[in-house]
Amino acid sequence: MVKMHTLHKFAGISSGVFLLILAISGFVLDHDYWRSFYKQVHTTDQVLLEKEKRLFNAIAIKNDHVVVGAMQGVFEKDKDHSFSKTFSGITTKVFPYKESFLLVTDDGIYKKINTKWIPYGLQGHILTTASLYNDTLIAVEEKKIILIYDLKEKKLIKKTTIDLPELELQEDIKLSRFIRDLHYGRGIFENSISLLLNDYATLVLIFLSLSGYFIWYRIHQRKSGKLIRKLIKLHSNVFILFASIFLMILAITGIFLDHSKAFAPFLKSTTVPSSFLPPVYHSLKEDIWSIDYDGERYRIGNRFGVYGSDDLKCWELENRGFAYRFVRKNDTLYISGMGAPNRILKDSTYTIYKYSPHMFKDIFKVDGITYFLTSTTQCYLPELNSISLYTLFLSLHDGSFFASWWIWINDFAAVMLIILIISGTYRWWHKKRR
Repeated sequence: MVKMHTLHKFAGISSGVFLLILAISGFVLDHDYWRSFYKQVHTTDQVLLEKEKRLFNAIAIKNDHVVVGAMQGVFEKDKDHSFSKTFSGITTKVFPYKESFLLVTDDGIYKKINTKWIPYGLQGHILTTASLYNDTLIAVEEKKIILIYDLKEKKLIKKTTIDLPELELQEDIKLSRFIRDLHYGRGIFENSISLLLNDYATLVLIFLSLSGYFIWYRIHQRKSGKLIRKLIKLHSNVFILFASIFLMILAITGIFLDHSKAFAPFLKSTTVPSSFLPPVYHSLKEDIWSIDYDGERYRIGNRFGVYGSDDLKCWELENRGFAYRFVRKNDTLYISGMGAPNRILKDSTYTIYKYSPHMFKDIFKVDGITYFLTSTTQCYLPELNSISLYTLFLSLHDGSFFASWWIWINDFAAVMLIILIISGTYRWWHKKRR
């Protein structure tokens, strides 16, 4: 028992600071639609500035006027001017609309009228993706509710959720996808429960890191008392034990993600059968990553693939593979894959879209040349001199803020967390047994 206590103390003292950083940054990354996380911080660090480009979501060009939508707002540029920020708010889609532009944001729709962005409907709705067909906007609220909005009449026509048939959800998935879903808080239960469990686990880890150091310091100073005894009781109870299940999942999956390239052959060759998958995979009601409407048929993209419907009620799987983004250009639908090939839908036929970058977010053409919006796109985008708090916490979480070799520190922290969970559980069980 003394040895287990020593092991627990060593693991906690040596890794507590790193675990605290991972817990706080992980909590921020889990909530990518909180506006407060996109406040800007000035920096000249080129690595961080390049990482900020991941937050560019959409681009539209019309009559030499460029509009770029990003998580931190909207940037605009005329032919003879430089980029300037004209809107603050999480922007996920930008559409040319008649003689103007439309924004799809975390606070509904906005339209460019003269020089200002004016609210144009669905205010109060967090819109995560959308599709435009003539005067009809089909948007998705928080990846789960489909909204059909008449732009001409400025009124909501329909609001509905999806109900995918059970037979269309019998999909086996690769272990690589399962590990990512677990780590990102979308791999166990529906109704955002998985995310809440992630939040619960990270908040518990923050408490354990801070209280553990405080307890150790006070005892080391030979200063104890009622407060320390209460903290020790809080440090080891049933609620902490419950959180340790999800902390173990985060630690193990985090190690795999730190070395995703090294583990890629194993992760991509290992299949998790549908019958063994958690409940969320047999519903996917809150997994609408992309949506499209061509005037006749509705389509949504989720982690299993592309599903189609004529009436928003009866859905069928049309094409397999994570459909991350949809970009419609006239009669062609471009499908950006996440861990899956990019595809094109034209004339009711899906084909692999070769020589296109992985996980592109938008497509635009200039002088007949096709460009893709990705984190590495250099042209027709604003030059940045600041990063968001979200990017800062992302770089802290993956270790790139410190150095390329910092992932090994994260690995060390993850292993120490596993040891803390095992030794802490043993000590709790041993005391209960006595």
